[in-house]
Amino acid sequence: MKKLRMWMEKINIPAWLFMFCAVVFDEFILHIWTPREFAFPRLVTVLVCAAFFGLVFALLTTIGSSARVSRILALVFSLVFAFFTILEFFIQDSFKTFMILSDIFGNAGDVAGGFGDTLVTLILHGFWRILVVLLPIALYGFLGHLGKWGKTGSWITRVVLAGLLIVSFFAGMLFVRTVSPDSKKYDEEYTFDSAVRAFGLTEALTLDLFRGGNTNTDFVPSEVPTAPTRKTQPSDEPTEPTDVLTEESTEPTEETVAYGVHEFDVDYAVLADEEWNDRIASAHRFVASQTPASENQYTGMFAGKNLILITAEAFTKEVIDPVRTPTLYRMAHEGIYFTDYYQPAWGGSTSTGEFSNLYGIVPTNGVASIKNMIYNNNDLTIGNQLRRQGYFSVSYHNGEYTYYERHRTHQMIGYDNFYAMGNGLEQGVASTWTESDQEMIEYTVPQYIDHQPFSVYYMTISGHCNYSQANNAMSRKNYHVVENEDWSETIKCYHAANIELENAMASLLRMLEDAGIADDTVIVISPDHYPYGLETSYAWSNGQSYMTELYGERVSSCFIRDNTALIIWSGCLEGMNLQVDAPTYSLDILPTLSNLFGVEYDSRMFVGRDVFSDQMPLVLWNDYSWKTEYATYNGATGQFIPAEGYELDEDYKDQIAAIVRNKITFSDIVLECDYYGAVMSHLPGKEEQ
Repeated sequence: MKKLRMWMEKINIPAWLFMFCAVVFDEFILHIWTPREFAFPRLVTVLVCAAFFGLVFALLTTIGSSARVSRILALVFSLVFAFFTILEFFIQDSFKTFMILSDIFGNAGDVAGGFGDTLVTLILHGFWRILVVLLPIALYGFLGHLGKWGKTGSWITRVVLAGLLIVSFFAGMLFVRTVSPDSKKYDEEYTFDSAVRAFGLTEALTLDLFRGGNTNTDFVPSEVPTAPTRKTQPSDEPTEPTDVLTEESTEPTEETVAYGVHEFDVDYAVLADEEWNDRIASAHRFVASQTPASENQYTGMFAGKNLILITAEAFTKEVIDPVRTPTLYRMAHEGIYFTDYYQPAWGGSTSTGEFSNLYGIVPTNGVASIKNMIYNNNDLTIGNQLRRQGYFSVSYHNGEYTYYERHRTHQMIGYDNFYAMGNGLEQGVASTWTESDQEMIEYTVPQYIDHQPFSVYYMTISGHCNYSQANNAMSRKNYHVVENEDWSETIKCYHAANIELENAMASLLRMLEDAGIADDTVIVISPDHYPYGLETSYAWSNGQSYMTELYGERVSSCFIRDNTALIIWSGCLEGMNLQVDAPTYSLDILPTLSNLFGVEYDSRMFVGRDVFSDQMPLVLWNDYSWKTEYATYNGATGQFIPAEGYELDEDYKDQIAAIVRNKITFSDIVLECDYYGAVMSHLPGKEEQ
């Protein structure tokens, strides 16, 4: 032992060298611990970027006036890096996305502190990872305690480090722009999550700092590509894709109707010339360049009817079953039936899913998106549109009322009152985890059913993870429904938790039918996100992923992971056999409802589309993945795949990519610059919220 101590006392590790190694080490383990689509060039890119930042902080440690000061600086810097490495790992483990620091600590403080028991689970199960990150720091500190603090960096050391720093910067940029498969993620297809995976945490934090959290800042020339023709002709399919809407009933015999268009009486070109804000002016020019959607035979179909809009926690199409969930099955198949619907995983968990359902634009600012809209014009939400028509309006959530600051956001969305656990709903809903959707429905419906027309919003919680009888009251309550299924225990508990949504909808339809207003009420159900609580995760106590078991296939892309269900049901729809086969997603909900309820809106001011319109079907993700009727593009892998039977060239991919980029840029301007306010203030009779 004495010889070992004497040997250790002779170890002399300069502070700058330790600092360099610490940064590279942290980036390396974070990358290999959070794989998504592994690629060796991506790993090399992360290490190249890490080397640059390692040299930056290595150089900073040489400013110490003594070896002791240099080593203390190295220890402090390395501890900061270790903290953020561990934090981002746990955030990604929980929510399957990396989050910017403002989302973690400010805009979504609940993410960092709302699930206390989850954090304890993370620390206990992931404690060995904490030790791995801290071990080099502990060893370095211990060696310093033995008295070997190394030498203060000399001028020669500083010059060499500075030279290497410059070389590494240009080498890194060259590597990112030429060798890396993710070069577009550095600027035009930037998101924080994709930047961490492609370039490392330090590079992503730097990009976020200099970008101010914004996505793209410029629109690019784009045009809608013409529909391609088939290369091959399958014998059992028509030569061209079927219409977006398939109606199995007899074709209408009415004469052709001349429909109007969904646009405001605004000269956007004039507004652009008069606007001092360059980003708003560019958005005006973008809107002016778009073709407004035409009205159609379904315009105003729901005018004057009641609306119940529901964001369903972790709901998937796999839940819908004619035996286990007959009410949901009835609503999905006898309302407007969507065969290819998506709820993209926007990052930020429930908040961003809610945002996409309610606003029809991309949540470019993560969890802060819906919070930012508190200060913006919200006239175009369906809640505000109907409230201005005199609808009785109220919103509910059977979770904590302050979570994601819903007590502030949901009244701005268009609801006069918001009730949740802690500000009134606890009087009719038992405080358990998770709380009951059925109890929420049965307690709240009597509060508005006699106030017609009404506009109501629900955010459910029964389907929330964890999925076990021990940790989910709804899984325990409904376990008897699934106990004989040939599934794993976790999947049984997931389905059991979602049975509570079935119970809630059964109660809701019964109450509407008893009141004689089922035909006059529209119910819309969309998930907030895919059930990430089934993925491998310390947070949710999963030692393996259960996604393949739930979906019946390997979840190899966002196109499989986020393919889910949208329900639009009313008693008046039953028997009409309406079906939408084109790709559809959450951003289409608001423009579709705006058309169906016959409210005034400008279709060019939404990223999504009315699914019954003549606009091109397009689903996009905020990592710049997209899907049309003819092809898919995976932004995570760069893989472009034409649909079966079609041959598409790079021009088609580039045209759709430009449209996607513009739609994300437009969303960012709406959020950051209150673009809706800039337009609505020029409409006669419109007042900003």
